[in-house]
Amino acid sequence: MTEVEMPGPITDILVDRNRSVTGLTVIAPDHARLLSTVAGACAATGANIVDAQVFTTADGMALDTIFVSRAFRYDEDELRRAGSIVLAIERALSGQVRLRDMVAARTRQAGEDRDVFRIHPEVSIDNTLSNRFTVVEVTGLDRPGLLYELTAIMSRLSLNIASAHIATFGEKAADVFYVTDLTGEKITSAHRQEAIRRAILGVFDLTGSGL
Repeated sequence: MTEVEMPGPITDILVDRNRSVTGLTVIAPDHARLLSTVAGACAATGANIVDAQVFTTADGMALDTIFVSRAFRYDEDELRRAGSIVLAIERALSGQVRLRDMVAARTRQAGEDRDVFRIHPEVSIDNTLSNRFTVVEVTGLDRPGLLYELTAIMSRLSLNIASAHIATFGEKAADVFYVTDLTGEKITSAHRQEAIRRAILGVFDLTGSGL
């Protein structure tokens, strides 16, 4: 396991050979699109996010830790690759790149390189699993940029993501989000829950998501 401290918004890179992941810790002023921006930058570089932990400090700073699948055997090679991901995240956070276009290009390329499996998407919204958060569980066909698109939609829906847990099983994505509204309350309105469910399901319709 190799750990490197970094200046700027990416404060730490952790290369964990045993778990076959590389962790990136981001500290930045908290805002609704932060996780979406980081996820989009990872997708644009071809990095597959396998887990994400999101915390907000009392002074309004976000502490996000993103774990991506390891791509190289040797730590030196993996650290060089992590450097490319870090650069993409920093450019995205500073607004130097158009993430939507970059992720769309990566998605098109990936679609040309693989067969399409049919996996029916499902969204469940539950207020009984956590005392503080509404739990949104999403399953469907995985693809590059999916986490970016899901978190972008949640941002547009004025949802605050407290934490996210990402898993893939073959071609199937199974993502869990702990969310509140912008005032820190659970989503209790049945009408709003249904609107959230429809919007998230729309992400899996590539012709109609509008991202």
